[in-house]
Amino acid sequence: MLSFSYLNVNVKIMKKFRLIFLLMIPLFLFSCDKDDGPYVKIKSIENLIYQEIRDFRVEESEDGPFVHQVLMVGEAQIYSYKMANDVVGVNTDGLDEHWDALLEKYSFYNLNALVLKTTSLDEDEILDELLLLTDGEATLLEDLTQCGVGVESDTEGNNYITILLAKADS
Repeated sequence: MLSFSYLNVNVKIMKKFRLIFLLMIPLFLFSCDKDDGPYVKIKSIENLIYQEIRDFRVEESEDGPFVHQVLMVGEAQIYSYKMANDVVGVNTDGLDEHWDALLEKYSFYNLNALVLKTTSLDEDEILDELLLLTDGEATLLEDLTQCGVGVESDTEGNNYITILLAKADS
């Protein structure tokens, strides 16, 4: 038979344990660092433009693998941001550092790019404008497997679009 003093000791131990446990919960919650980056969030318009390009390629009998590559999207977004903020012009002259950043992470080749300044956010119209660029159609129909679309806007309502295209072996 258990004595009253034995039960009393167990209750005291349990109370101490609960108190220590409750005091440690905030320690665990606040000691965990939230890692916010780096990550790439693909905007819906970027995905819609990619899908239009992919569908155009399929219609033109380029039906091999062609993916929206998250690493390339990140660099395309950065370049579009630079164009929207007048850090670089609306051309591909400043893309070398972005290609270098991509090549440090993966073995891409057959590197191609298109850039566009437009007021449209309609993926069909954007594809039409890309096809009107010098070598636009030929560039989109190159031997490619990877695509990265970046879109940024300025305060005047212009949209700056960067399309990075490359081939990568699996």
